[in-house]
Amino acid sequence: MKNGLRVSAVTMAVLLLGAGAFAAGDEPVRVEAEGTILLGEDSTMSQAKAAALNNARRAALEKATGVEVRGSATIYNFQLINDLVQTATRGIIVKETLESTKCRTEGDQIFCSARIMAWVKPLHTERRGTFKITTLGVHRPEWQGEVKSPVFQSGDEIHIHAAANQDAYLSIFSVDQNGGLSKLYPNEYVKQEKLPAGKEIVFPDDAMRQAGLKLRVRTPKGRKKAVESVLVIATKEKAALLEPRKDRDLTITDLMKELSEMDPSQWVDQTIGYEVRE
Repeated sequence: MKNGLRVSAVTMAVLLLGAGAFAAGDEPVRVEAEGTILLGEDSTMSQAKAAALNNARRAALEKATGVEVRGSATIYNFQLINDLVQTATRGIIVKETLESTKCRTEGDQIFCSARIMAWVKPLHTERRGTFKITTLGVHRPEWQGEVKSPVFQSGDEIHIHAAANQDAYLSIFSVDQNGGLSKLYPNEYVKQEKLPAGKEIVFPDDAMRQAGLKLRVRTPKGRKKAVESVLVIATKEKAALLEPRKDRDLTITDLMKELSEMDPSQWVDQTIGYEVRE
């Protein structure tokens, strides 16, 4: 067994790409959108560019659907930990092209902007019913209970726990600020099992950790802090998400395209963010 899986430092870009379910047959709407953000004192240029891209995605969703996207933010020591789009949206970005990203100085302030071309497919959230992920957390293995806005030191070991309110198969992913995606669970060493309603999955659990399978968070080279995210997908039936394409570089768009082919009542998603420091 491999001696540990590492979670790369990421931001919350994934959160703007999916929060709901859509029906087969709805054609994507193509829109162009731009997002801008002020670079904060505690932010890096790469974080500001990622946040601008998130704002561009928000604008694209609003343009395509005519529905205002409500964001929810949690701040820890002036760091944006979690910037998620609630299921009030009526669309999901299934494809996007980054046309430009740049930063400019106005007086003593720096603004970063991003422009994208996006293809948005309509959502039908009413088809989801009551199916949802009820628990999602990221902790050090020795932690007990919930911790809001968790902060880790680079090199810390973590584990993830999640549960759904109906019998379900859970898949766990790590997503970077550019939409790059890594599948953490299931993997070649740990097989997926159907969980009864309300029962938590803990990954990696004690047995896996003792066998050498561990998750450690690290900041990117040359950076002292970063924001990471974990995405969990719950499906009512077993689905080998992204398995046919696991040997190439994957993006969140690849995952969303695959989910778009499923019955919209059969899957739900949830995300969580946290900070990593040197």
